[in-house]
Amino acid sequence: MNLYKLFLPILSIAVPFSSSYADNNNLVASLDSIVEKGLPPGTDISIQVWDLDGDSAIYGYRENVLNRPASTMKILTAYTALKTLGSGYTFQTNLMTDGVIENDSTLNGNLYLVGGLDPQLMENDLKKMVLDLKSKGIRTINGKVIADVSMMDSIYWGPGWAWDDTPSSFQPYISPLMVHGGFIGISVKPGQKGMPPVVSTFPDSKYYNIDNRAVTGDNSLGTLTIRRNWLENDNTIIISGNSAKGTSKEQNIFNSGEFTFALFREYLEEGGIGFTDYEKGLCPDSAIYITSARHSLLSVLDEALKESVNLNAEALFLQSVRSSGKVKTNFSKAAEFEELFIKKNIKPGSQPFHIADGSGLSMYDYIPASLFVSVLRSIYKDSELYKIIYGSLPISGKDGTLKNRMKDKGMTGRIHAKTGTVTGACTLAGYASSSHGRTFAFCIMNSGAVTMKDSRKVQDEICTLLCK
Repeated sequence: MNLYKLFLPILSIAVPFSSSYADNNNLVASLDSIVEKGLPPGTDISIQVWDLDGDSAIYGYRENVLNRPASTMKILTAYTALKTLGSGYTFQTNLMTDGVIENDSTLNGNLYLVGGLDPQLMENDLKKMVLDLKSKGIRTINGKVIADVSMMDSIYWGPGWAWDDTPSSFQPYISPLMVHGGFIGISVKPGQKGMPPVVSTFPDSKYYNIDNRAVTGDNSLGTLTIRRNWLENDNTIIISGNSAKGTSKEQNIFNSGEFTFALFREYLEEGGIGFTDYEKGLCPDSAIYITSARHSLLSVLDEALKESVNLNAEALFLQSVRSSGKVKTNFSKAAEFEELFIKKNIKPGSQPFHIADGSGLSMYDYIPASLFVSVLRSIYKDSELYKIIYGSLPISGKDGTLKNRMKDKGMTGRIHAKTGTVTGACTLAGYASSSHGRTFAFCIMNSGAVTMKDSRKVQDEICTLLCK
């Protein structure tokens, strides 16, 4: 006897609500059928569905089992950041000084570039800072240019991150100073046959080197490759093989703080502002504000949820702990803070869970589907919070990581949910709007999946049932 089939109905939860009892039972039976027959071989699933209008559970299957959340973790991060920092919070990278500007256009004192963990800091922001210095008449710095990265400790990756995901751009070396997301873009275009291809990078900098060994139109050299020796933290970009057509790639750079500081110094030189020395250090409390680069929490959050940008999620995660008044942050402090915050505000009772980072990259994140639904319910009850997060979640058939899913007639726009994908875990959590005007919160966590196509098919089928 198939014990899985025997116990399947027992594990489902059906609660009558403001629709017919028969309709509710039909929904439960259909969901049971998908779970029983649709799962890819060797995989498992955890599901909870909640009727938000009637505030009642509709369906549950292994909903309290701990699973790796992957990028659905960003929902918990967004919730905590908005509740602790507030929607009006601004990420800032400040330019400060402990000196005075003399009439001869000399800044007598040190210039401090103070990192604020801004994941949207770009090269144009640094250039604008230089222009602001020039507008104040500064042409020479009679002191040091100092980078202050004291906001967090020197551990640049989260616990449980896969070390061999580097040098991918989705795993940057996190620092309070992170220009261009901690990575560079590399473009390779074929040149004349038998000659090296044309290589361009952005942002361009002397901080890294280009070793162009590729040749245009030489098939004997094999496929074009773009790499760097990340095992030794080498920032030489090696391009080799046959350049047959245009290609591009993004790679992280070791390390983000030093890269940002080097780029800023290059822009000072290009702007005609002279200085003699530089170092890392602490900006004194008595320092005077000159200018800053600023980006809103809402713009950071939107990219974290819509496009699943890991760096943005980690910036929100690491910043949240600072709302408690702590000056320096790190992953362990942020994880402890978020766990305590969720326990206090969501009250999951004795249900265990574990948070290690803000993006879901960590193999140590373990969250049950029921906790995600509890958080989604709490968000729904706060109209302002719901408006922000609902609008920032990917929308089925329209944008973000759901742009190419559930595009059929009647499903486009009905699902606002966060996707999550790492090897062994495929998740989806968010809100579903039915054709009868009902709104559901749901979480679907597939575990054991090596390829994601079939797991996503199951998730899409469940969402279609809820909507139609």
